[in-house]
Parts: sequence; structure tokens; C-alpha cells
Amino acid sequence: MSKLVLVRDTKFQDHHTPELHPESPQRLAAIDKALHRSQVINEVKQVHPRSATEDELCSVHNPGYIEHLKQDGEQALKSACIIQLDADTFISSDSYETAKLAAGAGLVALDSIKAEDVSSSFVAVRPPGHHALYDKPMGFCLFNNIAVAARYAQQKLGMKRIFIIDWDVHHGNGTQWMFYDDPSVFFVSFHQYPFWPPDSGWYTEDGAGDGKGYNLNIPLPAGTGDRGYLKAWDELVKPICLEYSPDLIMLSAGYDAHQFDPLGQQQISTPGYALLSEKLLELSLLTKAKVVGFLEGGYNTQSLSEAVVATIDVLNSGKLVKPRLLNKCSNASEEPIVKPVTGDRNPDLIDERIRDVKAYFASYWKVLR
Repeated sequence: MSKLVLVRDTKFQDHHTPELHPESPQRLAAIDKALHRSQVINEVKQVHPRSATEDELCSVHNPGYIEHLKQDGEQALKSACIIQLDADTFISSDSYETAKLAAGAGLVALDSIKAEDVSSSFVAVRPPGHHALYDKPMGFCLFNNIAVAARYAQQKLGMKRIFIIDWDVHHGNGTQWMFYDDPSVFFVSFHQYPFWPPDSGWYTEDGAGDGKGYNLNIPLPAGTGDRGYLKAWDELVKPICLEYSPDLIMLSAGYDAHQFDPLGQQQISTPGYALLSEKLLELSLLTKAKVVGFLEGGYNTQSLSEAVVATIDVLNSGKLVKPRLLNKCSNASEEPIVKPVTGDRNPDLIDERIRDVKAYFASYWKVLR
């Protein structure tokens, strides 16, 4: 029996961007091919998305912004052209409806894990969402898909405490600011730093008001590989998540920290993403909180599609098993040991950064003391 619901639809390829733009329909086309090639597509339960209503979008977005975006889409349709919204974000004739469908896909995923005997869901959508702000688009994103879903989970499904993990190479600034003063949503962002958005995502951005201490940025230097990401997870994410004890775990699944991605300079391998996915599954089992993952970045279509399949494969297993990506032991009687595949260009600097973040957040979380 499948343990994962996959939300997908070819309609997500109807959002068009200019030629050579990295956030293209080919991203999802490549993922679809990889899912079929790997046979994973036959092992999961598939469901179709629905569009988010304007009321559901208004749970995190300004109503005026939603209306303005709708008008931009209508103008793109009338002029039969792609309209530029900011330095790198665009809207085409079908983008507004596609973005509403992407936001609604997460709500279908939540309804599915609530109602069915599955432990996780993966939402394969575009446009991505984690840079979208309350009142404007940003960084390829129109609506903040994961933020809309988090509020839906709280308001409609009774999930009070939500733990969001963002492992995209870019800081999840939009999601951060949606919940910056809200302790009911804990936000964690792994990201390359300094990078984009500029001057965004330092670890002293730790929340405001009642949300102080509930916003954890893990700003990792360029060249961080599997070792550094796994170390940060073990020393920061896992202990805090267990102390926070969430009702739901959500993942902004960006794959642009991959070693072959053209936009980032990080060094995560495809097996490294499988190992991170195993750690995500472990958190789910330990907290008894189900997982919903949302596709964000990733712009090398081969590494993106292979890493997405690895994540879905691990989550669909529903239990911690020895993965297929193992180093062989010298003694056949020994238990296999999972080891990171890629190291770090500057491990001393990375370890120092993790220590600094840990020391800073120890004032909020006793498990770090």
C-alpha cells in the first residue's frame, strides 16, 4: 500500500516564462518522465489538484494584490505576451489560474493525508511559492503555496503547531515574513549565504513578538555539501523539532542546492537528498506528524527530477529502512553505515557557522543547551 499521495497535473506546465528562463515548464516535464522511468509513479496514490479560492489565498495574501495579479493575467491574455512583474518574475495568459491551482494543490494534499491511510504527500507544482510576499510577487513566485496550505491546515483541519523546513538554496524570505511573529508556525530555512535575496536570512532574523525564537535560519557558506547539511539537520533541526512537537511537518522542497544546479554553488548530491529525505521521514515517525512537501526550485532538469524521485521514493516507503544508497562495509556481518556522499569545501567554516547558530538559539530552546 502506498504511503504517499502525489498531487500532479500537466496544467502546471501552462505557466509560461520567457525563453531560457530557468523556471520553465520543462522542469515538470522532466519530473514526470523520471517518475515513469523509475516506476515510482506506479507505487504512489495520485490525486488531481483544485484551485484555491480567493478567500483561501487571502489567509496569507493582500486581497488587492490578488486582484492586481488577476488583472495582470488578463492583460497578458489580451496582449498575447508574457508580462514582467519584477526583475525575474513573469506572468503569462494562463499563469494566474495555474498559480491558483498550485496553491490549491497543497490543500488537496492536506485533505488527503487527513482522510486517508497515508503518511505523506508531495505536491509537484509550479510556479513555486516560497519567495511570494503578502502583497507582491518575487523570485519566480506568485502565491506562497506552502503558506496558504499552513493556514488551511490550522483553520480547516485543526492542526495547531506546524513545522516548516525549507531546503531550497535560496532563503525562503516570503514564508519567513508570513509567520515571523507567529509561534504556531515554526519556520526553518537552510540556504546559501550570502546569496539571494540579498541581505536576507541571517540567523539573527529569529522572529518577532510572540514568534521570537520560532524562525530558524541556517545560513550555510557556498560549497556546503551533504556532510554540512546533514550535520546542521542533526544538531539543529531534529532536536528543535522534537522539542516543538508539531502536528504537521511541511517541506519547501527546492533542489537547487544540488551540486549540478546552475543557479547555486552548494554541493548536495542526489544520494544526499535521499539521506535528507530519510531524516525528514524519521522526524515524521518520531513526532507522529505527517509530511507534505512542495516543489520549489531546482533548475538542472536531470538532477532536479532524480532528486525529486529520491524524495518521493523515501517518503513512500513509510518506514526507515536501509536505503539503496549505501557505502559497503568491510565486514559483511556489520550493519551498513549511511555516509554522506559529498563533503564541504570549507568544513571548518561550516562547523563554526552551525556552532554559532546553535549557541544563539540555545537561549530559546533548552534542547540546544
